[in-house]
Amino acid sequence: MSETAPAESKLPLYCRRCSVDLPPTTEPACCLACGLQFDPARPETFSTHRGSSRWKFWLPGFLLAVTIGTLTYAGCLQSGEMGWSLFVAVPVSFGAILGYACRVQTWAYAVLGILAIASVVFALVSMSLAGIFCGFTLGVIFLVPTFVGLAFGVSLRMLLISFRWDHAWYFRWYIWLIAAAPLIGQQIESALSRREEIAVVQTSLTVDATPAEAWNAIMFYEDVEHSPPWLLHLALPQPIKSEGNKEKEGEVVRCFYNAGTISKRISRVEKHRRLSFAVVEAIMRSENYARLKDGSFEIEPVGDTRSRITLTTRYERKLRPGFFWEPIERKVIHTLHGHVLEGMRRKAEVPELKEKPIEPYHPPTGDQPMPKVAFHFEP
Repeated sequence: MSETAPAESKLPLYCRRCSVDLPPTTEPACCLACGLQFDPARPETFSTHRGSSRWKFWLPGFLLAVTIGTLTYAGCLQSGEMGWSLFVAVPVSFGAILGYACRVQTWAYAVLGILAIASVVFALVSMSLAGIFCGFTLGVIFLVPTFVGLAFGVSLRMLLISFRWDHAWYFRWYIWLIAAAPLIGQQIESALSRREEIAVVQTSLTVDATPAEAWNAIMFYEDVEHSPPWLLHLALPQPIKSEGNKEKEGEVVRCFYNAGTISKRISRVEKHRRLSFAVVEAIMRSENYARLKDGSFEIEPVGDTRSRITLTTRYERKLRPGFFWEPIERKVIHTLHGHVLEGMRRKAEVPELKEKPIEPYHPPTGDQPMPKVAFHFEP
């Protein structure tokens, strides 16, 4: 009598763990959503009413994925290598955990994936592990790897279900292996030898000024008086001032920012033609993303009263994958060049700015701790 009771009553059966509809059967089987075994002949293995706490199907998995994503990114960041493990393995990892641990409809996976990315980025920005511009960029970078991981996690869960394996996501060894994968990959990536990649960016501007007037208008980013574009506000430390003689070979010019200093040695001076400098010391958090090596200003006459100014920056690329980061780096540097060249144009073309005296530098007051890590380069 007990074996036929559920079939005779025609009552729907629900999983005791996840409350989804159980497949009609008279034999012991598994829930298609979570893998919990049930037996239609044993009422204690199923439920005849659906549970109302739907949050438990996604919230624990969502919180676990966000926590793992934030911690593994912070852990990978400590090694100093900013490559595939940091920007690809981390989102694949927390995406896989999200897909495995959450049991929702297909459209909800897309919503949860975007919310997980936003939550991880927000946590990183709040912990000062990324700036606003970097956080926005990370959100874009994480999109594809997160959804690849999401598909992998769902596929893994369905595979375990097909083998009738009770695959509750908590405290399973393969979940912790997925969580640890970025950290393992980061150790391997750090141990491998890495070829130094040097990139060169050039930007030119023609001004209505003679080479002598353009030469007198040469300035570094820290000397430009008009407000920088929003991209520079978000992507770079804010400049304060430079200190030193730019027209004397061998002179070290110190450039001050709100997040550190950069010291540049004037390496070559050809008056009215070329000024070159090399970076000899940088105390700046942004050195983790790109390491400035050297740069130059070149001035060439265009007719009798016009000049073309070419600003060149040479830097070491430190971010991977290169195919994604290089266009962003070049966009930021071209914007920086354009800002500096516009400052030079204004000073060279506007008479009242040509004779404007340079105000002396006053260091900021107050207790402002500087970053502990300093990079020193031999010229």
